[in-house]
Amino acid sequence: MISLASRRLAGLAQGGPALFMFLLVMLPMALLSACRSQLQEQLYQGTALGTGYHITLYADLDADDSERISIGIQGELAQLQQQRAALLGTLVAAFSVTPRILTAPPASLGDELERLMHALAVDRLTEWLVEGQIEHMMVEVGGVIRTRGLPPGDAWWLSLEHAGLPEQGVGRRISLTDAALVHRLVRPSPVAIPALPRTLGISVVAATASEASRQALLLIAADRQGIAPSQALDMDSAARIVVKTPQGIEILYTTAMELWIES
Repeated sequence: MISLASRRLAGLAQGGPALFMFLLVMLPMALLSACRSQLQEQLYQGTALGTGYHITLYADLDADDSERISIGIQGELAQLQQQRAALLGTLVAAFSVTPRILTAPPASLGDELERLMHALAVDRLTEWLVEGQIEHMMVEVGGVIRTRGLPPGDAWWLSLEHAGLPEQGVGRRISLTDAALVHRLVRPSPVAIPALPRTLGISVVAATASEASRQALLLIAADRQGIAPSQALDMDSAARIVVKTPQGIEILYTTAMELWIES
């Protein structure tokens, strides 16, 4: 593929200043669109970190480039797999110190560790691909998603219906560009009061998967502390919150999330 930097405009001024300015604005846009439409879709998928991963990227690659990327992805995931095993070992060892009280870490801690590793994997893989000059991609690990650049259709359209109650009909979607999306189901508190609103699911958009996960945890913690979901809307997070109330299911959006939603 010819680099855009190598293009040269010659003789355009002969058509007059108006024509020159029009071409100066439109030509780079046309070249960028044409270049992206010629990029081939590349798919990489498999299992790692106790879950599945799917990577879609658009790039002009030959067979060697594609193989290099596949090997690199496996290498990054293998390193993360080692870190995951070490962290799980440390967690188990910490609870084994007092076997008369607890012999294993609570399931919730293990779940949080898994989600942390999935978000970290998404960020690591995205950054590794960017370093390899890949500009257009969507990386997903365990339901955590991050995008960079644009696909030929000019948008990564994603549903917001993976957290909470997806059977509630046609849901809203977002155009995720250069950002990450995290969905979290919220376990009911052991002391939850049925008559009070209860958060069922949370979706958060942020610049990175790790940051989206952190903000989702803050929202879950607020719910655990008895903070009403309506109060959580005042947070700066771009979030969707599915709430069960005595009257039924209510879906709330923060102001920041509204900016991402398809109009």
